[in-house]
Amino acid sequence: MSFTNKQLLPGENLIVLTRQHSLVLFKPVLLNVIVLAALIGLCVASGQLWLLAFYVIPLAYLFWKFLAWRSREYILTDRRVVLQEGVFSVSSFDASLDKINNVYHDQSFVGRMLNYGNVGLETASEAGTTVFEFLSQPVSFKNSIVHQRESYRMGSVSAGTPVPPNIPQMLAELASLRDRGIITESEFEEKKRSLLRKI
Repeated sequence: MSFTNKQLLPGENLIVLTRQHSLVLFKPVLLNVIVLAALIGLCVASGQLWLLAFYVIPLAYLFWKFLAWRSREYILTDRRVVLQEGVFSVSSFDASLDKINNVYHDQSFVGRMLNYGNVGLETASEAGTTVFEFLSQPVSFKNSIVHQRESYRMGSVSAGTPVPPNIPQMLAELASLRDRGIITESEFEEKKRSLLRKI
């Protein structure tokens, strides 16, 4: 099951959807090549072509591994990081961007050449550190998480910051109230001093 827009929260936007590097399928593919070569050798040596029917077993294994690889998705939105996996039954892991304390990546020499590696999330939750292994383009995914985390935090700070009062406009309104006799001169002066102290 692939992650869809229906799984997004209200107002949430999908930023990145990635998977593990296709190299994770190397072992199943290699196994299929070895088994096929062995079966062909047996068929040639014995003349029993029906032996090729056994190839359906490693082929089914490869197909299952492909489905598992295809269904394991690493999603970044503007609010959270999600790992979703499962061919028939689906499970998921969510980490809110404001709970992520640190993001790191590590790559071997071969990983740098083939562009795969691990990305780790250190969170404030009980889960502690979560590692996404064998990701394709890990540096890009890590940088995207860092960028979205900072944008999310800046947005939260901006939303929680009160708008500073417009002092000149408020003084003009107080003067208008005084001129219309709604407030007294002493009340006007008191409010004026209070507003000026906020500058």
